Order: sequence, then C-alpha cells, then structure tokens
Amino acid sequence: MKNLLIAAVLMLPNIIYSQAGNVGINTALPGSTFTVNGSIAGQYKSVAVSTTLGTHDFYMAYSGTSAGTFTLPAATAAAPAAGNILGRIYYIKNVGTAPLTIAASGSELIDNQSGAGVSSVTLTPGGYTMFISKGTTSGTTWEIGILINKTIPTIAALGASDTVTYSGGNLTSFNSSIPQIIPFSVGDVIVNQGGSAVWNDAGDYWQILESGIYKIEGYAYFGSGGTVSGSGAFTGINLNITKNGTSLFNIIGGNRGNIDNGTASTGNTPINVNCIVHLNAGDKVYLTMNWGALNKPTNDAHITAPASLSESRNFSLQQLSTP
Repeated sequence: MKNLLIAAVLMLPNIIYSQAGNVGINTALPGSTFTVNGSIAGQYKSVAVSTTLGTHDFYMAYSGTSAGTFTLPAATAAAPAAGNILGRIYYIKNVGTAPLTIAASGSELIDNQSGAGVSSVTLTPGGYTMFISKGTTSGTTWEIGILINKTIPTIAALGASDTVTYSGGNLTSFNSSIPQIIPFSVGDVIVNQGGSAVWNDAGDYWQILESGIYKIEGYAYFGSGGTVSGSGAFTGINLNITKNGTSLFNIIGGNRGNIDNGTASTGNTPINVNCIVHLNAGDKVYLTMNWGALNKPTNDAHITAPASLSESRNFSLQQLSTP
C-alpha cells in the first residue's frame, strides 16, 4: 500500500513524496512534514449575515451593516468524531460597518489569554482575528491566535434648526409630565463615526450596536406659546435622556430649567442635559422634554432657535469604552 501511494504521488508533476515521511510540492527535499515551494490558497468567503462556521470555511469577511455573530463549530458535533478538529484555523476580518461577535458554541469557551476563557469576543469594523481549535471537547475549546481591533471611537451627533411644537393632545401629555420625544430627521446627522450607534429615523432614537460606556448630551431651546398659567409664574421644564421607552421610569439623565413667565412666553431658553452611562447593544436612546414643576405652558410648548443661533436642538453621544 505504501509503495502504491508513493507511485501515485510521483505521477503528479512537481510533487515529491519522501521516504522520510515528508511531503513536498515543487521541492525534492522537503524539510518539514509538508513543504510548499509556492503559493497557498484557502477558501475566501464574504457574508453579510450571522452564520455558524463550518468545515469548508477558512477566511471569512463580514460585510454586514448591522451587528452580526459568527458562531464557532461545536467540538462535540464535529464529524467524523468529537474533538477531531485539533488545529483547525479560521481567519476573520470585519470589513463591514457594524460590530461582529465571534462566539463559542453553547457552553464552550474561548481562550483569550486572560482568565478562564470567555464565551465571545467582539471584532470592531476594520478588525482582524485568527482562531485555532485546541482539540478539547469542553471548557476552552478555541484559542485566539491574533486579535487586532481597529479602535475608532464612536462620535455621533444631530443638530436641527426647525421648530418643534407640542399642542393639543401632545401638550396635554406634555403638561401631564409624560416625556415627549424631540424629533430629528436623518438629514440632521452632523457626524456618525465609529459604527457602534446608528440613528433610527422612524423612531427618533440612537440605536446602540455595541455595549459600552457612553457620554450622552443634548440641548433644546424652550418657549411657551402664550403665558404660563398663573400671575408672575415660573414654569419648570425637564429635558431628559431616556432609554428603551419614553416614560418617567425610562429617564437615565435629566435637567430642569425654571423659566419665568415673561421669558417663557416671549423668548427661547436653552436647557442642557448630559450623562455618562453603560449601554447594551440593542438599547434605544431618546431625547425628550416635559413639564416638571410649578406652572404649566398654555396654548403650546415649542422648541425654537433664538434669532442669534441657527440650531434649535442638538443630540449627541460619544463612546468612551467597551466592556
């Protein structure tokens, strides 16, 4: 059988089978178990959706525009025998615009050279990594050989100049301390760098794509269409940053402006809000406004830029760190 194998290999051009147990391509004297004197090709695959890596995958390029996941194959499900993929390698590059999670299967872990192992790692847009199977069937079954993340901090901001008016039922809700969404349009985006948050135009919120610590800021110029109720009164207006909803219980940062009657009815007063919070991928962050104390606006409540400025409102976030 051995002689037949040697004869079959020698029939192929430029392939030498050594009696010493080494195989060479384009070399008669292979110095290693397998020596190639020439180029090597592995499968290249580009995908834009989440997937589980398989036996025919080698170099994977993720081109998605929303957060995705590549799941490494389960050691116990490997064919033809569990744990037989010792040394299998995957090269992965994130060529898309959203974070990519590389996750171990089930309860298996990834050896990231720090602690007991992790269930997944995140590859930022532009990042590159290499994984190798340890051949084990439980615990840390994969090891990170290379992990290079392209660290572009996310800075995203919107600014708008048009007037926003709350009247009728919206004013009733406003005066009932129900936070009202401050709208922006996709055309109001000033900057969106880094890819860990994207503006949802239909819902008027920042959609968080990557968990981490964020600094969020906003401001709006408030005015009342008519005097606030009561003689010589003040009105207390809240500007809020809210998460995953617009009720009072969703507020994660807020500030109040106590504005006298004359100023509220004839001018436009700036109210600023900011906070530093941990956000998870999937969170939705809104800028809202509502009546909070003292007397209430009449006729309407509106957000309008003063004559000296072009912006009536602004809403921004900055990613400070990842988990």
